Amino acid sequence: MARKTVAEAEETRQRIIDAAVEVFAAQGVPDATLDEIARKAGVTRGAVYWHFNGKQEVLQAVLTSRQHPLELEFSADDGIELSWEAVVTAMLDAVNSPQSKQFSEILIYQGVDESGLIHSRMEQASNRFLQYIHQVLRYAIIQGELPQTLDLHTSIAVFKGLVTGLLYEGLRSQHQPSQVIKAALRSFLALLKEPPRHLLCEEVQVPQASTEYCQQ
Repeated sequence: MARKTVAEAEETRQRIIDAAVEVFAAQGVPDATLDEIARKAGVTRGAVYWHFNGKQEVLQAVLTSRQHPLELEFSADDGIELSWEAVVTAMLDAVNSPQSKQFSEILIYQGVDESGLIHSRMEQASNRFLQYIHQVLRYAIIQGELPQTLDLHTSIAVFKGLVTGLLYEGLRSQHQPSQVIKAALRSFLALLKEPPRHLLCEEVQVPQASTEYCQQ
């Protein structure tokens, strides 16, 4: 019986978190109330307080219980094409899947909060994604899939701007953004395979685990 009670309590807690994601994404964190979250979850305000001390604690639970689609894991077994398609799939999930889209909206549009929780979580997700991209491009250079003269630092900085714009516009778009996302990301990969001069380094080093190929 006790196990059932614990399970039911956890189920209620999860319903509150799921409801909070919807409310935070729709209303914004500053304007969201525990009453709205309770109504969305189908529980009483008291039930919310039984699990959480307040709205900030609910927000903390939302941010720690969700993984953004772009928080990818690198695998050296995948070539550049498979790794890049994983990026395309993750981007499409981020703007099309209802739950992922709501979490993306919280991170991108609700990033300014007094506690700094959202900004911190956004930085965590961004850093993990860029680390993945760095590993993918670096491994592709080692494997000869991309030019050794490719400037990783500049390429990743440009790519970050591209992804930020695609996410921002994709979440706001009234039309399906899938085609634009696919075209933009695949075009960028084609650019990396035959990069213009401003994406190349003048100096090339022998590939090593702890250094970049080009020095700025």
